Amino acid sequence: MIENKEDKLLCVNNVTKAFYGNTVLEHVSFEMNHGEVIGLVGQNGAGKSTMVKILMGAYQKDSGSILIEGKEADLGSIKAATQSGISMVFQELSLASNMTVADNIFINDLPTNAFNLIRKKELYEKTQKLIHEFNIDIFPDDKIGDLTIGKRQIVEIMKAISSNPKILILDEPTSSLEEAEIKVLFKFIEELKRKGYSIIYISHAMSEIFDIVDRIVVLRDGKKVEDCKKEELDVKKLINLMIGKEYESYVGLQGERKRSEEVLFSAKNLCRKPYFRDVDFEVRTGEILGFAGITGSGKTELCETLFGVGKLDAGTMEIGNKGIRAYSPSDCKEDGILLLPENRKTQGLFLDSTVRNNIIASIVKKVTTGIFLDNKKIDQKINAYQKALNIKMTSDAQIIRFLSGGNQQKVLFAKCIADEPKLLIAMDPTRGIDVAAKADIHKIMHELSEEGLSIIVISSELDELMMLCDRILVINAGKIITEYSRQDFDEEEILVSMHHHARD
Repeated sequence: MIENKEDKLLCVNNVTKAFYGNTVLEHVSFEMNHGEVIGLVGQNGAGKSTMVKILMGAYQKDSGSILIEGKEADLGSIKAATQSGISMVFQELSLASNMTVADNIFINDLPTNAFNLIRKKELYEKTQKLIHEFNIDIFPDDKIGDLTIGKRQIVEIMKAISSNPKILILDEPTSSLEEAEIKVLFKFIEELKRKGYSIIYISHAMSEIFDIVDRIVVLRDGKKVEDCKKEELDVKKLINLMIGKEYESYVGLQGERKRSEEVLFSAKNLCRKPYFRDVDFEVRTGEILGFAGITGSGKTELCETLFGVGKLDAGTMEIGNKGIRAYSPSDCKEDGILLLPENRKTQGLFLDSTVRNNIIASIVKKVTTGIFLDNKKIDQKINAYQKALNIKMTSDAQIIRFLSGGNQQKVLFAKCIADEPKLLIAMDPTRGIDVAAKADIHKIMHELSEEGLSIIVISSELDELMMLCDRILVINAGKIITEYSRQDFDEEEILVSMHHHARD
């Protein structure tokens, strides 16, 4: 029996797209049923972003056809795609933070009276109906700026579905969220599925893909390499498909490592109101120490303060038995402490400069002979880091902006370790990058720790901390409340500790 294409919600047939002669999508075809959730997966550069931008009307395909409910879809612009029934929630949230939930959701369809004034009562009723439908703890008159990032993401999705789209595209919806917020969002997405919404779901997080989707479409190097029910794959098979070879993911530290007992760094009675207080801890030479905590726990501010960003109210710090003033990041750098910042694009890299200039930016003195830059020394450094971190680039003259997210993160990592710190503070070192790049960064962190580099790491993914760290300290409401050694790691116990209300 021949399947009727009109029964399909979406048919993508042989779509091809090239930029400046470089083919980024090559004869890609897939179909989508009504009420189905498809996981669109692939490494950065696999073509999934281009595919989605074509569906959204931001790019135009070079050839092929796209049918919605059996008819050729007009995707000539974002407006045309929206009118065709495709709505997308982007990774970067686009809500106006000074406006209410109701105003944001219905910004393009505000109910007005004859004098063109907004009918607030009707607007709030429409919003309340939508909120009630999904049983979400949000109010129509809440200001967006007062909501958590997780709730903002839900409002963003409600805004997208307020126009009753046929297809909803979710692009990395959990990339900025903590564990508890992800659970709330998943509950919301499950409700969307139950109500029959058709969703294309994009994520680097493998566990999410298997939790959320019905079917998986895998892209690699611009081609479709798999299209199957999720039950036909497991995480290892999926990663192998994405990468194109047998891939042994770096599984992290094996058991309890032989650890140095030498204390490299110690902190006593650190206090910075209102973020944290009475914080005591030590980091041994070559140890990877994790800080686990929910948003607002104080872990981010603590790590920034260790690097001289923000002034301590009280407390002392020592590195190698030498007191640290931590007046500024440059003081900390002199003492051998370096910070891998949370946001590579705004805090860590010069996006319009070359890979070469970014890597040597913090080590100019080390690669200078007399008053001249020593190109031989620079080449040696860059070759070593490119190899160690598996950085994919055409040459070190490539502009950072044009590298994939994973390769940008690797350049930032190279820039930090090129200065040969004693203590590296890594803040979410693998957020928003694909599985292969993540494994490369984990591997180099372990190798560097074996060579004696001490690392403090915070991550929004608890499983990453459990894989990376020798010890995990849980920070809750500004205080360290529990400590776990590697042999005692227990995901459920650590999560309870992170969310349990810390008492004075």
